[in-house]
Amino acid sequence: MYQPWFVWAIVGVVCIGLEMLLPGFVIFFFGVGALATALLSLLPFVSGMIWLQVLLFIVLSVLSLVFLRRRFTQIFAGTVFDSRHADPEETGAGETAEVIETVTAHADGRIRFKGTTWPARTKSGSIPVGARALVIERDGMTYIIAPLGEN
Repeated sequence: MYQPWFVWAIVGVVCIGLEMLLPGFVIFFFGVGALATALLSLLPFVSGMIWLQVLLFIVLSVLSLVFLRRRFTQIFAGTVFDSRHADPEETGAGETAEVIETVTAHADGRIRFKGTTWPARTKSGSIPVGARALVIERDGMTYIIAPLGEN
């Protein structure tokens, strides 16, 4: 049978690894809580009490989430889908795209742009399937478009 510290260490590593697959930057802190619990499980009086280990895991995970998330988010902030840091050339602003699913102000549609399809929305009106549209900006993974001829 595995020692409690080893199990908590595996849980921590798995949680931190899952953060790469899941958005939100939350599960990372459960990994931090599990790794801290693994270290505390090396103490003799903690290693024999599973309820104490679970309590430590919950408390340490919540504390790390509350107190470290803002700081770590600033450190690990990416710019791939953050339009605030994007160069207009990277967002495709000013280029044209083909509408493959009707785009309205109230419902996202899809465009064919740069060799693949993307979700798109317009700020007003409607752009029908088959029309060409002007890319205005990118908001995350969604492109903001306008009918050709409008700015």
